[in-house]
Amino acid sequence: MSGRRALLVGIMLALMLALLPPLRAARAAGGGMNAALSRTWARTDRPVAEGQANRTWMWGAGPFTNVLFEQYDEGSMGGFRMVQYFDKARMEITDTEADPVNPWYVTNGLLAKELITGQLQLGHNRFWQGPPALVNVAGDPNDPNRPTYATFNALTGHQPLPVGWTNIQTVDRAGNVGANQSLAGYGVTAVTLVPETIHTVASVFWKFMHSEARVYQDSGFRDGRLSENPFYATGYPLTEAYSTTVLVGGMPKLVLVQVFERQVLTYTPGNPPGWQVEAGNVGQHYYAWRYGQLGMTPQT
Repeated sequence: MSGRRALLVGIMLALMLALLPPLRAARAAGGGMNAALSRTWARTDRPVAEGQANRTWMWGAGPFTNVLFEQYDEGSMGGFRMVQYFDKARMEITDTEADPVNPWYVTNGLLAKELITGQLQLGHNRFWQGPPALVNVAGDPNDPNRPTYATFNALTGHQPLPVGWTNIQTVDRAGNVGANQSLAGYGVTAVTLVPETIHTVASVFWKFMHSEARVYQDSGFRDGRLSENPFYATGYPLTEAYSTTVLVGGMPKLVLVQVFERQVLTYTPGNPPGWQVEAGNVGQHYYAWRYGQLGMTPQT
């Protein structure tokens, strides 16, 4: 980047940051999306918003922050990248000069990985080490007895469940792993081993990751795969799938939880069809951790 161009980018970034409302206000008010972010959201979530599909949100009903700028060494905006937070995830554009039509122009942040490890990623190869997040992975946020992201930190090194085995594993907040034979009745099995992280994906999640449903594409609703790459939204699995009981609206519910790099997927057998597999509120959780527990702010 030339000196003149870097100066212009710096001036533009400073002006945009100066015009942004405080983070607390941004969280409450939400904000608009640029064309690339809007197109990415619309593909999977516009059908849900307009009643064309009956399934979990992949991002959320809309962003709960304005567009923000976060420090990232390889970011094309003078060492920053553009981000926006949704309930389920964070959209990010690291290289604004790349091909905006490429499906990977907008990426889904590795939020669940950062929450589990406590490693805040500030560049391809630079991290700030913080504590794993003491935020519940599923259910009511004020439930004091349910697993947190910190709980799953130690589980990343557990051996994978062999492919074909029925999943009856359980976990509690302290990270104690057990087995409940009655869970075999749900018929959830380990279906595929992911060599990149040496963990197997539970059958209910693998089916969802490959599902075809109503999407919005080329200015119209049509049937298609939720994602051409099954790992685009979720990333690779960081743990095995474990059953646990969480409070939802104050009521206990049995859920199967699996943590991936980018999202947390849950399976609640008692939910209505279309909502048995859901994406957890990782975007909310990460925002609370980064800007609440860690006290971070967007860098200038």
